[in-house]
Amino acid sequence: MTQKILGVDPAVNRVGYGLIEVDNKTPFVLSTGVIASNVSLPYNQKVINLTEKFDTVLDKCLPERIIIEEIYVGKNARIALKIGQVTGLIIAAAIRKNIPFHLLSPAEIKECITGNGRATKQQVQFMLEHLTGYRKFGSTDESDAVAAAVAYLQHKKEHDLLYSG
Repeated sequence: MTQKILGVDPAVNRVGYGLIEVDNKTPFVLSTGVIASNVSLPYNQKVINLTEKFDTVLDKCLPERIIIEEIYVGKNARIALKIGQVTGLIIAAAIRKNIPFHLLSPAEIKECITGNGRATKQQVQFMLEHLTGYRKFGSTDESDAVAAAVAYLQHKKEHDLLYSG
């Protein structure tokens, strides 16, 4: 049984996404991309643009599940809040389209992909290339999104092993 999973790496000006298909527990990357906003636009216009473009991605990809990388709260609380708002828009889009969603922290994703929760973006991308055979990532936004989707598979497998039976 195949399943399409859309990974999402939210940010204010760039939202990375990656669609994988899972067949026999092997992830295959179908497509990746970045939804970009003009940095000079007012925040409310960026939000409108991101919402419209993300809805288009959902209509095109038709995922069965969306995996969203949770925000990493760094030094700038204001930016963290805005990324949290973008994450909320992505969750709202999933709800509107009746698509189940799941959030994973950056450390969980890195741990699942590389075995190290503090791995670099380059290490994550290297392991993804090995795990999926996909070598056409245009940016770390795209590879981070695919990493979220692939990490979910590992996370789910571990959950199923712990709680089955």
